[in-house]
Amino acid sequence: MSEMIDITKDRQGLFGHRLAEAAKGDRLIYHVGQHCGGVHRRDAAEASDAGRCLLVMKRAEVEGMFLYLAVKR
Repeated sequence: MSEMIDITKDRQGLFGHRLAEAAKGDRLIYHVGQHCGGVHRRDAAEASDAGRCLLVMKRAEVEGMFLYLAVKR
């Protein structure tokens, strides 16, 4: 079963390492907010462009907030 891995508190530059360690189908939460942002935003976009993950968003429990996820391929 896939895992939900919260990397929102990880420092910039660790996204690639965390994605490499994840199993296929694992979901990395790289940002929580009203709009996509955070220190992992650019690394997530580059990994998506390279075909290493799929970027999705999911409603958070707090009204108006979203979880930004990278799903490992």
